[in-house]
Amino acid sequence: MIRGTVVGQVWATRKARGLEGRKLLLVAARDADGGPTGRLVVAIDVLDAGVGEDVTVAFGSGARNVLRPGPENRDLLCDAAIAVIVEGAG
Repeated sequence: MIRGTVVGQVWATRKARGLEGRKLLLVAARDADGGPTGRLVVAIDVLDAGVGEDVTVAFGSGARNVLRPGPENRDLLCDAAIAVIVEGAG
């Protein structure tokens, strides 16, 4: 998992099967002190996060579990998903 800030939305005219109807956000990763790392991640958003909000992003099987919990989610096309909108980040 990483912590970061939503900096924008990724728009696509066509998406792979399984990604239709999913919102993709661009997240700028932050280090432990809250500073930028320079890393940008595209993550699926099911929490309706907005630009400027602090979030945590899960990767791999953790990201698939954000979309559909349980062992029967290996068919999902997802490597990064917003798992938490962080309130009162400091």
